[in-house]
Amino acid sequence: MKSTMFNRTITTIFLAVFIGLLLYLTLVITRAPSIRAVLTHDPVNGYTVESIEPEGQAKMMGIQIGDRILEVNHRPAEEFENVTKYYSLEYADNVLVTHRDNSTELVTFSKAWSGDHSTLELLLQLYIPGISLIIFCAFSVFLYVKRRHDPAVIMLILFFLSIGLSYYSSSASILRDPIGISIIYVVLPNIPLLFLSFMNIYLKRFDTYLIGTKALAVLYAIVGAQSLVSLIYIWTDLLSIEVFSYIKGAYSAIVLMGNLICALKLIGKFMKHRRTKLKSLFTITLTSHLVAFSPFAMLNLLPQLFGAGQILPPAFTALFLFILPVVYFYLSTSNQLFDIDFILTRFKYYTALSLIPSILVTMAISVVLMDNIGIYWSNWIGIFLVIFVVMTLFLYAKEQIDQRFRPKLFKAMYSYQDSLDRFSRSIARVMKQADLEAVLKQEIDSLLPVSRIKFLIVDQAEHAVFPMGDDHEERVTGDFLLGVMNTFKLGELIDLPYGLGLIIGRQRSRYHILWIGLKTNHTRFNSDEIRWLKTMANYSSIVFENLYLIEGLIEDLESEVRKEHTTSPWVLRLLFCLSENERRKLAADLHDSALQDQLLWYRKLESVMMDHPISDKLGRELEDIKEGLLDVIHQIRETCNELRPPLLKEMGVVEAVESIIEHTQMRVNFEVQFRSKAIHEQMDEEQITAIYRIVQELLRNADKHAGAKLVQLELELREGTIYFRYQDDGVGLDVNYMVETFEHMGLSGIKERVASLEGDISFYSERGKGLEVIILMPIIVSSGLSERGISRDSYLIS
Repeated sequence: MKSTMFNRTITTIFLAVFIGLLLYLTLVITRAPSIRAVLTHDPVNGYTVESIEPEGQAKMMGIQIGDRILEVNHRPAEEFENVTKYYSLEYADNVLVTHRDNSTELVTFSKAWSGDHSTLELLLQLYIPGISLIIFCAFSVFLYVKRRHDPAVIMLILFFLSIGLSYYSSSASILRDPIGISIIYVVLPNIPLLFLSFMNIYLKRFDTYLIGTKALAVLYAIVGAQSLVSLIYIWTDLLSIEVFSYIKGAYSAIVLMGNLICALKLIGKFMKHRRTKLKSLFTITLTSHLVAFSPFAMLNLLPQLFGAGQILPPAFTALFLFILPVVYFYLSTSNQLFDIDFILTRFKYYTALSLIPSILVTMAISVVLMDNIGIYWSNWIGIFLVIFVVMTLFLYAKEQIDQRFRPKLFKAMYSYQDSLDRFSRSIARVMKQADLEAVLKQEIDSLLPVSRIKFLIVDQAEHAVFPMGDDHEERVTGDFLLGVMNTFKLGELIDLPYGLGLIIGRQRSRYHILWIGLKTNHTRFNSDEIRWLKTMANYSSIVFENLYLIEGLIEDLESEVRKEHTTSPWVLRLLFCLSENERRKLAADLHDSALQDQLLWYRKLESVMMDHPISDKLGRELEDIKEGLLDVIHQIRETCNELRPPLLKEMGVVEAVESIIEHTQMRVNFEVQFRSKAIHEQMDEEQITAIYRIVQELLRNADKHAGAKLVQLELELREGTIYFRYQDDGVGLDVNYMVETFEHMGLSGIKERVASLEGDISFYSERGKGLEVIILMPIIVSSGLSERGISRDSYLIS
């Protein structure tokens, strides 16, 4: 409770201070237009204008670079605080200027928003920063409402608000307001450190971190020292203006260093985790950080660090910061990451396409404007970057527009896609080669006006093409195919003298070719048609290959079944898997239909007996019917359990055998003794099912045929081999005639089931002396890899 009250108090105080700062900054920005003139000082000329900005009053009032400032507010210039402290004319009412032509002019500055220049200045100093701040605040409020108890989200909110506040206060800092400039020199250098802190907290859920705690503490100490010196200069007169030049350099260097550390740490983490599940996370964070901060760092901070002018206004470069709330809001609220690799691939492609046109457009603009106005090289870089970004964004937008409107405006272009969709649905029902050829021919006939569609076979072994007629086109095409048959590749499209050839399949030394004749309208095949045909060829080759494999599998099965005594284990295993699958389906059908119907009628009968008066005689008859229904329900349940024993794999083999013994003892007249040792190895479900079925069949045989009084079972693991022993004191049998007696059921079925799992089984019995069965089965079944690299063949049954 105390913790909650403390958090609410802190939140309330923070909001009050934050809102107070925003109101104050808004009043400062809207109080008067900025002058935007930067001065320099030398002992000879005094204070002279070093630079001016186009949106400021100095430019509008005719002040030019090189003009001397003699007086400010009718007093010597060196007595005006902003002149001596920041080399700035902000908050001046009027200045006495000596122009370069030695003329003197008293310039009075406006204290209200008026004139054409006010709109541009409001846009750069109030509207754009204000909208940015609103967006950052909106994301922060949403995050606080949804995830306020997540420490990573709280740090992310501080990160967002710091960016928005710094951007918004930049206009007040230009006006040399003490609070505005304090925010810039204190809050802005801490933004990279807040990002590092957020990432450390966020990455804890992935058992990693971005930067060490000690290193982060050192960075906070460095930024704290720089902030303290800056505040001393801003709020006191203890330091000279020469110190301020060092403060500005240190400020720019620290902000650059902070962003560089963030980028390097993200690059290091990306390289470390580029082959792990965190690759996409670090790719997203690295990309978003570089896109958001690189323009401001490279075009504003870096030139300022070396004493040059800013290439683009901060109001434009700071717009890239909008990517941050979108990306990190997504990371904090979503459980899935967007495909950053796909986006980066598109980005590289579109930037490569935009580079040369952007250079050409910039050169064209320079040729047109070079003779009219003087533009610095930094301005040309800015113009190029603007054109380059606009072209790249246009290509992104074009892709989205294509996806949305192209199918509606140019429907003919998408008939091929519809055809592919229709063809893929049709081939799902194809069961033989003739069906595939019919579907393929129908699709091509419906879209292409061609003279012929013919299926050919090119036999490399016999060096022949068939079927072929005697006309000239067929002879030339046949000779051409024989000449290039060594270069055939499945799914490829080849140019023929009279049309095109699609290689749709291969069967040993034979290639199956679809010959598409020339178009009846005497036009060439266009690029869309060729791409469509290549895709059809690929689809067809895959289906043909599957048909060929299935045909080969069926032939192998038939050959194995024709063998009398040498059936392969994998064939037996497949057959038993099919059998178990059918048992499972039958059990499910019985449970969902017959059993549920019986239960429904049982409940209806109970309801009738309870809700209506019934005579004693009728009541006894209904009770008999009720008991009969219960017996049927119990019998159906027992049948379902025998068809598909529940939770075999979860119980384990020993518990499975104990379960069937328990059920058997309730309905037979002989005793079952079971001795086992715990099997700790993980057994395959097929093996557990096989042992269960073997025990089930042996106990059924003991009940129906053996006339046994005592059955003994043993089950244990001996040196990686499952040992199972069955013995009864029944009538016994003649082992030599076992197959003929039981045929496909009973002990013969047990023998085949053991063989399917590559085990050994031995029968020992004589007439009148009972039966003993010993089974040895490897716990790990050895089988070859399938074509897909799967080491088990049970995937065939699901």
